[in-house]
Amino acid sequence: MSTLQFALFFAALLIGYVLVHIRLVRFEKYLREVSALKVVNERLQGVTDVLSRVDLHAVEERLELIHGRLGELGDLGERLEQAVERVSEREDVVLPAAIATAGERIRALVETRLLSLGYHNLRVLTDLTAVGMTDELEVTVECDKNQTAFKGKVVTCNGEIRDVNLQSVTQAFP
Repeated sequence: MSTLQFALFFAALLIGYVLVHIRLVRFEKYLREVSALKVVNERLQGVTDVLSRVDLHAVEERLELIHGRLGELGDLGERLEQAVERVSEREDVVLPAAIATAGERIRALVETRLLSLGYHNLRVLTDLTAVGMTDELEVTVECDKNQTAFKGKVVTCNGEIRDVNLQSVTQAFP
């Protein structure tokens, strides 16, 4: 075997090795993608198992019940609207004035906001007997949240909450 033949044989062997190596790298990448699809397939199988356990008949019955009650609620709303129209047409009926005073409405507004923010044991310290709805007012409150006492002010104006400024009465540790 001559040197030229040996060099050509060695070059062909090297090219063959590189081609096989490239094919193996691509095949490993393909196998990784397939293994990811296997995880997706397992998750989809879990979803189908959960869906097979759902009782569609019970869901349909509940939806029909909700649909029926919504229809009843619509009928009730129409009857209420007709009753209000009949009462408003009568001249001898006197509708009562607003029952709640401005102070009671402001108290309810402050309590509603603080309860929605998660506070409880609300105590309104400001006297609200002689206030108007259009007054800008700082209502002093005490309340609890997460077993911690809070004190502060709630600013109201025109029947709206403008600001809630509450601070914990406990001192923070450094």
